[in-house]
Amino acid sequence: MSGEGRPTILLVALREIRTRLRSRAFMLGTGAMVALIAAGMVAWTLLAAPSSSSGTAVAHVGFTGAATTLEPVFTSAATTGGTQVTVRDVTDVASGTAQVTAGQLDVLVTGAPTAPTAIVVGSLPSDIESALDVAVLEARMGAVGMASATVTDVVNGTNVTVQSVTPAAPVDPQRDAELASAVAVAILLYVTIGAYGGFVAQGVVEEKSTRIVEILLATVRPSQLLEGKVIGVGLVGLLQLTIVGAATLSLAALIHVAAIPAVSLPAVLGDLFWFLLGFLFYATAFAAVAATVSRQEEVTSAIAPVTVLLLGSYLLMFVAVMPDPTSTTSTVLSLLPPFAPILMSVRIATGDALAWQVALALVLMVLSIAGLMWLAGRIYANSVLRVGKRVRLMDAFRGQ
Repeated sequence: MSGEGRPTILLVALREIRTRLRSRAFMLGTGAMVALIAAGMVAWTLLAAPSSSSGTAVAHVGFTGAATTLEPVFTSAATTGGTQVTVRDVTDVASGTAQVTAGQLDVLVTGAPTAPTAIVVGSLPSDIESALDVAVLEARMGAVGMASATVTDVVNGTNVTVQSVTPAAPVDPQRDAELASAVAVAILLYVTIGAYGGFVAQGVVEEKSTRIVEILLATVRPSQLLEGKVIGVGLVGLLQLTIVGAATLSLAALIHVAAIPAVSLPAVLGDLFWFLLGFLFYATAFAAVAATVSRQEEVTSAIAPVTVLLLGSYLLMFVAVMPDPTSTTSTVLSLLPPFAPILMSVRIATGDALAWQVALALVLMVLSIAGLMWLAGRIYANSVLRVGKRVRLMDAFRGQ
C-alpha cells in the first residue's frame, strides 16, 4: 500500500464497513455466535461439575492367589474405619498389575496371606494399609495357632510390603478440555474466514455485474479498490469476532469457567490475529477468482478451488493434527500458509506449538499474503472490466 494511495484505499474500506455494519446478517450472525458460545460454556460447566451424589471416593482393591483369603477381614476392617472399598478376585499378578497401571484398580494384593505385597501407583493410602494390617494380623495369628503364638511372633515386622509401579499412560486431566477448545477455535475460524471471504467475492461480482466498478475505476486504481474492499470487509469480520471474544470473556468470568482452555485474553487476541491473517490470505484469493466472472450464479463455481483449499485445512485438523498435534506431519502442515490459520491455531490451543514454529508460520503467512496480494491485484485489474464470458486465470494474469 503506497502512501499516495492510502486515502483512497481507506475511503473504499470505509464504504465497505458502512455497508456491512448496516446489514441484518452482521447483527444476526453476531447474536447467533454469542448465543452458541454461551450455550456451549453452560453445557461445559454442567458436564464438568463433579457429582455430588457421593461425597466419599471408593477404593477398588484386587486380590490374587492365596491373598484372596484376606478379603473378608480386610473389607470388614475398611468399612469399620469409614473407608468405602470394592474388592474383586484377579486371575494372576500380571493381569492385576496391568489393571493397576491402567487405573482400573487402586491396589492389587498378592503373595502369602501372612506377608502380602500391595501393588499401587505411587504410595499406599493409609486407610487401605491399616485395613490390610488388620487382615494380615489375623492371618498370622491363625497361622501360629493362637495358643503358642507370642506377641512378637504375631506383630513382628511390617505387615504389608508396598511395591509402587508407574502408570501405563499418565493422562493430563486438562487434555480433553484443550482438544475441545481447539476444535471450537477451528470451527469458528473456518466459518468466519469462509463467510467473510465469500462476502468479498460476492461484492466483486456484484459491482462488476451492475457496472458500478466502471464508475469507481474512473477515480480509483484497480489495486486500490481491491485492497480497500478486502481491508473493509476484514475489519468488519474482526469487529464481529472482537464482540464475540469480549462476550466470551465476560461469560467466562460470570459463570466461572476459567478452567476452560482458550478462554483467556491472550488466547482470544491470538485467535483474532490468526483470523486476520487467514482472512487476508483467503479473501484476496476469493477476490481474484471472483473477478473472472460476471454473474452471481457463477460465483460458487469460480471460488470453488479456494473453498476446497479452506475446507481441506479444516478437515486436516481432524485427520492429521488432532490425533497427534506434536507429529512431524502436524508440525509441517501447520507451517504452510494455506493451512496455518486453522492448524496452527489448533496446535496453539492444545499447547503443542513451540514458539519458533509459531514465529515461522507467521513469517510465511505474511510473505504469502504480500505475494498473493500482488498476484490478485494483477488478475483483478485485467479481468474486472471484462463482462460476459468467464476469463481464464492465465489470460487474466497475462492481460490477454
